[in-house]
Amino acid sequence: MNWLLKWWRATQRSTDLTTLWPVCKQHARDIDHARAAFFMHAVNDTAWTRDYSEDEIIARVSELQ
Repeated sequence: MNWLLKWWRATQRSTDLTTLWPVCKQHARDIDHARAAFFMHAVNDTAWTRDYSEDEIIARVSELQ
């Protein structure tokens, strides 16, 4: 069952990156504000926080273009 939950969270993160991230970029003043908005979502979403530490989330978000 653990593998299924881990797969589901990975699917949710993928959806965030393909759907939410472009919206953040489109509506933000600049890339830094877009990253900040996405980061605020990620650190409050168990799909991210169950599998990544805050430092790992910061690293992933800082790589977003």
